[in-house]
Amino acid sequence: MKKIILHILLLLFLASCEDKLDIIPKGQTVLNTLEDLANLLNQEYNLGTPIEDLCVICNESYSFSENVNLILSQPNTLAYAYLSYDEDSDRAGLTTESSRYAAIYQYINYMNVIIDKIDDMEGENYMKEQVKAEAHIMRAYMHWLAVNIYAKQYDETTATKEGGIAYVTDLEITNQKTKLTLSEVYENILADCDEKYINALPDKSPNVTRAGKAWGYAVRAKVLMQMKKYEDALPYALKSIEYQNNIEDRSVIVELHDWYLEKTAPNNLIYIGGMISPFCEVLSIESAALFEPGDYVKDYAYMFGMNTPGFEVWNPTYGESNGGVKGALFFYGMSSYTNIFGITTERMYYTAAECYIRTDQVDEGLDLVNAVREYRIHPDSFEKFEASTEEEAMALLQKAKWIECISTYENFFDCKRWNSEEKYKRTITRQLPAGTYSIEPDSPLWVFPFPANAVRYNSSLTQNY
Repeated sequence: MKKIILHILLLLFLASCEDKLDIIPKGQTVLNTLEDLANLLNQEYNLGTPIEDLCVICNESYSFSENVNLILSQPNTLAYAYLSYDEDSDRAGLTTESSRYAAIYQYINYMNVIIDKIDDMEGENYMKEQVKAEAHIMRAYMHWLAVNIYAKQYDETTATKEGGIAYVTDLEITNQKTKLTLSEVYENILADCDEKYINALPDKSPNVTRAGKAWGYAVRAKVLMQMKKYEDALPYALKSIEYQNNIEDRSVIVELHDWYLEKTAPNNLIYIGGMISPFCEVLSIESAALFEPGDYVKDYAYMFGMNTPGFEVWNPTYGESNGGVKGALFFYGMSSYTNIFGITTERMYYTAAECYIRTDQVDEGLDLVNAVREYRIHPDSFEKFEASTEEEAMALLQKAKWIECISTYENFFDCKRWNSEEKYKRTITRQLPAGTYSIEPDSPLWVFPFPANAVRYNSSLTQNY
């Protein structure tokens, strides 16, 4: 029922755009003014499918609401395959469709409409260049999300041989969109978030769905870091922070006992949802253990600000009763919003921090980590992170970033990237009442299948695992 409702919401959202985007065979549209094209960017991005599949694979959580014993009693399901780390499951056969995959390519299509038509529009040149630049960068970002979900981790030594995704840059619907190699996909992504486009963006974004320079620099930084080009990514991450450095101050939770973060909060560079909110999430034992003492949300936030035992935002009692695992935490998220597929200022701090650490600037990196943690940990418990080696600093960063990025794509993407590096790859193991389950760094489960309804009409979309 949950998945049906989410599919309906996505369909309603996409249908709302049909009066503005009526694509006809020759790639022409009814969008005839610069304002019309700009309005395609004035929408609340939402990728439909919940984030739980990514979260389950990296052992951030078990599910959004279901008991693990119930999931494990249903072997012919995707939920079972991901929770039990079953590599033999026919995941491609079970993935008949994906609202997330469909939404990503729908947004890419919108960007292509803008790019195709913008030069023919009347209007101020600076505004045309600004709208076109935003469309290029969003096209890059959507492809980047897709390639990191549906293909293997980028590695320079193998990227020319590994399958990627279709990189769609035209509106001709009769043309089959050929799957490119990982190398070709990233070449296109970097071209679409080139500095010339970033420079065309306004210094400040006009609203939470529109791009400013902070967003543009952040996208390029994230792309380069995922390619493990840490030295190249660092200046872009720092430029993003220079343009937007707002950190959400969670100390107010101590008085309010409520955690409520609006989608329009200034720490959101651009908001891209995956569901309305993470209504509830069963956090794994291993993730639950990563919370620091004095964490404002975990230790001080209650549902609706009630400050009543039994109504904690992160509730261990319901973690056991609803999740079926003692030591798990059940997250009541009705009053909070997670920027699931977007980028926040805090996550850009962590991007810059890791790039510093990876380039032998440990102190500078941990300074940025601590800058965020000061707004996350009560002063009575806060202690600055210090380290003398890259490995020590990375261990501290990984722990803090994991908690910061719960219910986003970040932990999944990070795990894939770290698993491709000898120094940081690890086997993930989780303890459940039914037994112990593990996933290796090179498991095919780190690559999600293309949905059957996409493969059916595109012979080049062979699975990447």
